[in-house]
Amino acid sequence: MTARRFSGAEIFAVLVSLASVSISVLGNRTQERLLAASVWPYVSFASGNTSDDGQKQVLAMSVVSSGNGPARIKAFSLEYEHQKVASGMALLERCCGLAKTALMTSPVVGRVLRPGDTITYLQLPFSESIADGWGKLDRARFGGLVMSICYCSTLNECFEARSDRDDPQPVETCGVTPRTEQWHG
Repeated sequence: MTARRFSGAEIFAVLVSLASVSISVLGNRTQERLLAASVWPYVSFASGNTSDDGQKQVLAMSVVSSGNGPARIKAFSLEYEHQKVASGMALLERCCGLAKTALMTSPVVGRVLRPGDTITYLQLPFSESIADGWGKLDRARFGGLVMSICYCSTLNECFEARSDRDDPQPVETCGVTPRTEQWHG
């Protein structure tokens, strides 16, 4: 039996086919990355001690969406000195010695943050009667408090952000935090 020789045209046709497949695969990968970038959520934390108009002293802590796509929030927790705190009142008691005071809170888990949206999860207006505790919480924003959030994009790419790290880290999936440990306001 003799070996069949391929003509130059046949070899050229196979090479062109292989090149086409390679270009298609690379193009598809590029399109996937572009799609992921176009819906990429980026969530960070913000806090301040004055109202938006600058007229009142109000401690406010927020979660902010700065990315291109919506962030589906799966988990959120707040720690004070390495212990999880599930409510605003528990935080004020543990950190600042404040038992009962006017406090505005909001839940975070289960919400969707669109690009540019903010969830303010804690607001504490200043008053002379709570001045010492208010000051303790104001200082805790820069060291004793650590916020963490796990969120997913519309493509189910998930990320975990912590206030003690620079950038959100990709994670396989958001872990399940027991309801008793989740921030509920």
